[in-house]
Amino acid sequence: MNQNDLRVIKTKKNIETSFIYLLDKKDFYKITVQDILDTALINRSTFYKHYPDKYQLAEILCNEVFDLLKAGVKDRFCCTTAEDTLMIIKPLYQILSVKREEILALFKINTDTIHLYDDLSDFLKESFYEQHCLQNKQSHDVLDYLSELYASLVMTSIKWCLQNNGYKQLFNHTQLFLKLAEVFEYPCE
Repeated sequence: MNQNDLRVIKTKKNIETSFIYLLDKKDFYKITVQDILDTALINRSTFYKHYPDKYQLAEILCNEVFDLLKAGVKDRFCCTTAEDTLMIIKPLYQILSVKREEILALFKINTDTIHLYDDLSDFLKESFYEQHCLQNKQSHDVLDYLSELYASLVMTSIKWCLQNNGYKQLFNHTQLFLKLAEVFEYPCE
């Protein structure tokens, strides 16, 4: 099977879109492969050519979103000013906005191995901690607290923006972001 074949690409997109649609209607555990087949209007063998099960499908979709955020976070921590940070995260938020229905649906999945919201939050916390551990001589307890606070703030902002399609509204209030950013730029005494 040629992964670049337009038919393969369309079929995979159809399966993914059907799965996201179903996540909006049903709990992940209640979705069956048959539900996906019926929604996508494909047969069982077609599904299994692309995915071994619904768990692998969910993991692939979650990994794509996670990779988007990882790239944005890496660029964000290279910034030296809050204004630069806003210029970096604005395109990331726009990309997330385009995928808003998919991401909100994937946030609903919480299994032993699939937990996108928690994974993103943990990644933000770890990234903040590592970045600031190198720059500051703060106690690990304070840095752990600031890392947790940072991850919570970012994830709350992302989720609110996704739920309310509010990226433009959020960027209209850049002064609020700049004030919040100051909390994370200065070491605690």
